[in-house]
Parts: sequence; structure tokens; C-alpha cells
Amino acid sequence: MSRPGSEDRIYVVPDDQHGRPFEVVAELWLQGVRRAALRRLIQNGKITVNAQPRQGRRKVRSGDVLMLGEGVKPEDLPRFERRAVPLDTLPELLFEDESCLVLDKPAGLASVPDRNNEPSVQSQLQGWFPEREDLRIVHRLDRGTSGVLVIAKGLESARSFDLQFRERQVQKRYLALVRGQAFRDEFEADFEIGRTISGGRVAIGKKKGAREAHTAFRVLRRYRGFTLLEARPSTGRMHQIRAHLMWMRLPLAVDPLYGGQEALRLSEFKRGYRQHGHGRDTALIDRLTLHAWKLRFTSPGTGAEIEVEAAIPADLALVLRKLDRFALIEDLADEVLPLETRR
Repeated sequence: MSRPGSEDRIYVVPDDQHGRPFEVVAELWLQGVRRAALRRLIQNGKITVNAQPRQGRRKVRSGDVLMLGEGVKPEDLPRFERRAVPLDTLPELLFEDESCLVLDKPAGLASVPDRNNEPSVQSQLQGWFPEREDLRIVHRLDRGTSGVLVIAKGLESARSFDLQFRERQVQKRYLALVRGQAFRDEFEADFEIGRTISGGRVAIGKKKGAREAHTAFRVLRRYRGFTLLEARPSTGRMHQIRAHLMWMRLPLAVDPLYGGQEALRLSEFKRGYRQHGHGRDTALIDRLTLHAWKLRFTSPGTGAEIEVEAAIPADLALVLRKLDRFALIEDLADEVLPLETRR
């Protein structure tokens, strides 16, 4: 089903969305409409299920009929602002086929617009790809995280990806530079994660509304005071890797929200740097030290197994080269990490 126009006011819940919350299915159907606007429509009974109002968090069943109320024109609903941008700002296109495209999202760019309507991947898509009408974000990366981001072409493709993520068929691998020493080479975290609390952090542990969350970790390199980890989350909760690392007292090297610092400086690991009277100790990196490195999925269009890799960006590669030179204790990586790449 295409994005709703004036003639497209009804959506029948497909089998693969059975049991999902009403507001989530509505967002998949009306993608691009602001989430706050969707919630107001649901609360005011302007989007119904089987002609009856329903709370947004209640689950729907396959075959249920979602309908826009009288007087609600799909084309007039408030949507994320579409901003045309210069083509030279387009992130690297890592992969494309008939059903999706995969971008290398830079750190500093949000996946979807925030309350301040800052530029985001969602708001820039039409400017980057003006010939494509129905591109849909199927998962998210935090603003400060770089790396692999999948964009679906059309609703059917988005539904396929939604199912793959829910069924844990997508394999995700991140690089995470953390503060502290991980004493075991491999370990796991399965602390439940709940809704956001004060300050924007998520709640951790068995609290009301908490959901299962699982991340596997593997040590790639040990440094003096730091560890480079590979993180493999099998669930996709908000801030999952960051929260799990904080709980294990291994916060990201740069992540002030979850126990890290605001920046990483050379003096933190190069012995004698300050004592030798060097100049200003500028930050080597001042964004999350987290990179969405590799992603494996099944193409909805061809059925082929696809693995996409985003090169380590220049800022993080610089930090790792410096750590390799001045603080390396042990290298356990079973593959070469290309640290000479530039973005």
C-alpha cells in the first residue's frame, strides 16, 4: 500500500504486524507524519480500529481495519519537514537494490527529526534522492553514532524489514570504545530496559514497562585504561548498548549521558604528555565512541543474504591509531581493522 493520499484512508493490518501496538502500526502506515500528531489523532479518536477508538499502546490483530476519521485529510497531516540539501552532503551509499538502500550515517546527524526539527536522515531523504517518493527509515541510530543505516523502498519492503528486526533475523555488529578493562574476552548483558527517565536516559532493570534486552560483547583490543569491544545486540531497545555498558561499569569513552566523558584527549592515555609541556590538549573525539560497523539482512526484493560494512570513520580511526601507538596491551581481533580510511 502506498503512502496515503486523499483516496487512501484505510489500512488493513497484515499478518506480520499482528500483536503490535496500535500506535506503532499507525506509524508504519503513515510514515513521515509527526509522532506527536499521530498520538493526538489516536487520543482524539481520529484514527480508529474497526471503527472504534483505541488506546495507542493496545495491540492490534491481523485483519483489523485502521481508518482515518472524517475531516482528516492525509495530505494535510503535519509531516517531517523535507529539506533539499546539496548533493555533496549525501552520506556514502553502501548498497542499493530494488527494495532498499543502505547509507553510512555520519555522527552528528539524527536518524529522524527531534523536537527542534533539526536536519536528519528522514528530513534529508527527498533532497538526496528526489526521484524516489516512498523511502522509509526501518531502524534508528543515535545522533552521535555513525555507521550502517537501512532505508526501505516502499511500505512492503518496510514491513519485511520490520519483521526481520522483530524476529531477530538481522545481525548487527558495532564497534564500541569504552573506558575501563573488560577482564573476560567474551561476555553478555541481558538487563531489561524500560522507558526514558529524567535527563533522557533509559531505565535499567525490572521496572514497570521494561522489556527484554540482550547484547553480546567480544574484546577486540585492550588498552591502558580503555577497551575496544565488538557489540552484537540481538534486540533493538533505545540506547541499549550504551545502557548495558554503563551498567557493567564499562561506559563508552565519550558518552556523558551514560557515565562516559564529554571528550577523549591524548593526555588520558599518552604517558607524560602534559608534563612535557605540549600545547593545548584538544579533544581527539567529542561524540559517542560507537560505530554501527556491519549489518547482515535478507533483501526483501531478491531474497539474497546481504552484509554491509561501514568503514571506521576518520575521527574514531584517529583515536584507535593513537591508542595502538601509545597504550596497546593486547590485540585479540581476528580480522584487520582498517584505520587508514578517511571520511
